[in-house]
Amino acid sequence: MTDYFALLDQLRSPWLDAEELKEAFHRKTLRSHPDARAQEDNSRNTEAAFSKLNEAYQVLRDPKRRLYHLLSLEGRAPSSAVTDIPSELEALFPVVAALTRKSDEIIQRLTTTTTALSRSLMRAELAGVETEVRGTLRRLSELHAAAMGEVKNLCESWTAGQLHALYLQFSYLTRWMAQLDEKRLALENASFVEVREN
Repeated sequence: MTDYFALLDQLRSPWLDAEELKEAFHRKTLRSHPDARAQEDNSRNTEAAFSKLNEAYQVLRDPKRRLYHLLSLEGRAPSSAVTDIPSELEALFPVVAALTRKSDEIIQRLTTTTTALSRSLMRAELAGVETEVRGTLRRLSELHAAAMGEVKNLCESWTAGQLHALYLQFSYLTRWMAQLDEKRLALENASFVEVREN
């Protein structure tokens, strides 16, 4: 396994400064970009090295992927079979599931409703679901920011257990945020279509 921390001259740590990481990535890519080294090296090797640098940067800039990589390097890779929801997020699971279902239902009803009057009557319900989705997204963003703060506090001293717990938090938070953001966009689009047709 390639150590992406070493590849980008970073210490193995749960927390990395985003700007320093970006600068290290740019320095490395300038030296190994296929266009800059086309005449020096075998093109295939240069492209592979550049691709590896790009992958390293993508992994290390994402807290969830960085934690997974760090745990893997330490021989403690999280199992993909683990489905335990962190206790601090348990209460949000039914909220996210209900909002996803509610969003899908109202969008489905809006797409199958044929009269402008029916669509107009659904406007308040649509606005209510949009408000709930936005509020839950804000709450998830706050929890994500708090988890980032925890990662930053662990930069000098950490255990695999702490990293694993944070990895699970990021796994659920990023998945839920992506799901609800998709629903938010679909609701906005449905709202836009409903307004445009009136």
